[in-house]
Amino acid sequence: MAGVWLLVGAWIIGYPFNEPAVDAHLHEMIVGVVVFLVATARLLGRHGWVTDLIIVVAGAWLIAAPFLISYGDTSQADAARTNDVVTGIVLILLAAVSLLLARAKVMR
Repeated sequence: MAGVWLLVGAWIIGYPFNEPAVDAHLHEMIVGVVVFLVATARLLGRHGWVTDLIIVVAGAWLIAAPFLISYGDTSQADAARTNDVVTGIVLILLAAVSLLLARAKVMR
């Protein structure tokens, strides 16, 4: 769901499609595709710590991107920054839960 959100969220939130916001949306779309592909692979039975690590890196990039790439200085850019940071945190938390559940399963 997070991958799909990253792909369509810009239109729902209403980012301006000027130069800085295009960069934000491009990064969100790339991360969204990566998250969607990893989620699909997990549904098809290919899961493990590597997929969780990919999601952690994707989430970390979403958190870092607003600070490393100029999103502009508008209220919509603030919405893009907030969206990226919150979605990044959610991805990292979900990957951490997945890792903990896998570890608990192995320890049983």
